Amino acid sequence: MQAYYDAWRRLHPDWDIRLWTDDSMRAFVGDAYPDFLATYDAYPKMIQRADAFRYLVLGRLGGVYADLDVEPYQAIDTLLGYECFLGIEPLEHVSAHRQHQGVPFLLTNAFMGSVPGHKLWKEIIALMPGLVDQETFYSTGPSMVTAAVLRLEKADRPVLLSPKVWSPLLSDGRRTRMEAEAIARLEAVGTVVPASNGTLVSHVWMTTWVPWYERSRRVFTLLQLPTAAKWAWRRLTNPELAKVVIPNPAQPYTDQIAVPSSERPQVHIAVRVGKTGLSRELAGALAGLDYPKGRLTLSVHANKDAIENEMAAVLADAGLAAEVSREDYASGASRDNAILDRLPAAARYLLLVDGSVRSIPADAIQRMLGTGRPIVAANIVDPAGAPADDQLFRYENGALFKVLYKDGGRDGVVRRDKSFRTYLGLQKAFAVLPLDGVGESFVLIDRGVVRAGVRFAETPYKLHLGAEAFAIMARDRGFEACGLPELEVVRRAAEEMRQ
Repeated sequence: MQAYYDAWRRLHPDWDIRLWTDDSMRAFVGDAYPDFLATYDAYPKMIQRADAFRYLVLGRLGGVYADLDVEPYQAIDTLLGYECFLGIEPLEHVSAHRQHQGVPFLLTNAFMGSVPGHKLWKEIIALMPGLVDQETFYSTGPSMVTAAVLRLEKADRPVLLSPKVWSPLLSDGRRTRMEAEAIARLEAVGTVVPASNGTLVSHVWMTTWVPWYERSRRVFTLLQLPTAAKWAWRRLTNPELAKVVIPNPAQPYTDQIAVPSSERPQVHIAVRVGKTGLSRELAGALAGLDYPKGRLTLSVHANKDAIENEMAAVLADAGLAAEVSREDYASGASRDNAILDRLPAAARYLLLVDGSVRSIPADAIQRMLGTGRPIVAANIVDPAGAPADDQLFRYENGALFKVLYKDGGRDGVVRRDKSFRTYLGLQKAFAVLPLDGVGESFVLIDRGVVRAGVRFAETPYKLHLGAEAFAIMARDRGFEACGLPELEVVRRAAEEMRQ
């Protein structure tokens, strides 16, 4: 690293080159961003503070940031013609879970530069205080940077350096062979700079915080040969499970600018309640929706033993008119499917709401319609802000054979192991994300999805039941299902629901 630092100074003799330490970084933040210092100190890891600092210093001073393990090959003065630039991570480093997340690429925070005050840093600095509780990759790391770029209008986005411009070597020392594919994949995102003038710098991926055997991919691969053989045998002996494919999104989620829709189509709201009936909190939240009342209809679906007079009083007090039905069903999925089958002819959308919901943002419907997608779920949280619907999820690393096998799929249905799943509230850097399970707490469904026969699984569909299977079936039939991490709908705490 000393050699790389000396090379920076030798190749750029008239530049102000600074080596920042933990102490000088914090002093800079306290002086330049005093309002951010509490967030800076709240990060549990030093790497998060180091990440945050680089955005703060570029936002205030401008210039070029480089990790200590970025080796300069030539002077980079040609980059000074751009208002802002970032590098594209070699696609060989982009694992399958990025495709399943809907963003099949990654932008780096190891080498970047800009003029002072660029819109990207303003976006990032505004985002970071709300992400302190997120995992490093999504709170301050490359995934957060990628999301922030996609939140900007295309004209405001940074110029993107192709891998061969800034990182021709992979973490195992091999050369990237996916340069052309990386350029093609990112052309729709922003202006991509190819390596026409050769490689400017090389990120050598020292990753000193990673165990040595994981840093050396070739050694790590060799050590994993027995494990690879074991999983090949399991695939061979479980042919039906090996055929199960949980689909990836058909299109990349590069549209991270969440704008409420100006259209007001007819929406039917169907509320599922238990024997305790409709709560006054939920009735008030529905009455408070900022949506033309003439474009909304409402039905309440209760058990036969629900208290009729009390529900009528709750509806009347909230100023709501609703059709109330009382029936017993074999399962929650069968009740949900009955609601789908009875969707009023005039309704363009169905908004399915669980009776445990207590608080709804007034503009929730407009924000969901603004995604332009046929199935949209809100982020369901408990009163403390924690994820509160375990059927509202995405397989974190994709639903690979190994994941489905470990989750009990060989027995015909998964066990819903949370260690394989991620929830909307854990990746708030993104405004919209694909889902494998949409839950049934607060989900907007286009009539076309219902007409195509997509249903809540009463028997296992690709190893999943009920609301967990709805989005999987929908994507199999060409309908995308997504969620809005920032649209928080509050439902009762788990302890209250068990009482």
